[in-house]
Amino acid sequence: MENISDMSSLPILQQERQARGLTQDDLARMSDISIPTLRGLERGRGSIRSLMRVMKALDLVWGWSRPEENPAVSLAARRHKKGFSQADVAKRASCSRQTLICLEKELSGSVSILISVLAVLGLRIPLRPRASKSSGGLVPPKNAPAQDLVMTPPELATAVIAHFADQMTGSILDPARGNGAFFDNFPSHLERHWCEVTEGSDFLEWSQPVDWVVTNPPWSIIRSFSLHAMSLASNIVWVAPVTNLATKARLRDLDHHEFGIAELAFLETPKGWPQSGFQLCAAHIKKGYRGSWQVGQLALPK
Repeated sequence: MENISDMSSLPILQQERQARGLTQDDLARMSDISIPTLRGLERGRGSIRSLMRVMKALDLVWGWSRPEENPAVSLAARRHKKGFSQADVAKRASCSRQTLICLEKELSGSVSILISVLAVLGLRIPLRPRASKSSGGLVPPKNAPAQDLVMTPPELATAVIAHFADQMTGSILDPARGNGAFFDNFPSHLERHWCEVTEGSDFLEWSQPVDWVVTNPPWSIIRSFSLHAMSLASNIVWVAPVTNLATKARLRDLDHHEFGIAELAFLETPKGWPQSGFQLCAAHIKKGYRGSWQVGQLALPK
């Protein structure tokens, strides 16, 4: 069972508030709640109704449910998928069955109980930023917009893996396998794992620690991917535009979780992807790294 104490607060509220340069007073005013109420919410205490006001102000959505879905119904569906009865979850979350019924009917009640229920169900991300809409040529064409899939040329994945292969040991996870460009080319000496949301395996629900997380992530939710990856692995390699990785908010996330950018290996944008003018790179994000960024060019095979 998930360790409930590991999910006793909502750090994303403070992170998103600070990323926007807002004080607690600013956000409390925007959300029409008191400062003490906001302080409680950031610590995982208070009412779900108050939390929803803050979520609206920060443009956050529930982590276990798509924005267009009813989150209460989705919560019940996640319980059914786990094979738990309401009584099972209520007992493990130390709440009454009636309290769980209210959560699954109208998502009402206390934030602390909701966090406990999510922990029991293995749902590690209570909240996440709303996926931003792409604008023009900032991202490659998507094969399936609903799942935010971007297909990676095998030669690009192979070159990226080869560049970092001599550092790779232990276990490795491709959190967005897609057509297998990365996963199929991982070194054979590694213990290999994969997730693929279109096949019923959502990376944001993966909980097993690994040594490396490597892929071309969905750029529109790269922040959620990065935050989750940092909870699982000491080494992360993302293929993405530098602009998606090195904003003040993204760098603040890395610092908060004691990660740093060890290397930026610049890549030529593959043919067939929009030539947006933003530099593509393979970024090695490493736990405990505090040195200078190593910057170089990674050539793709002709």
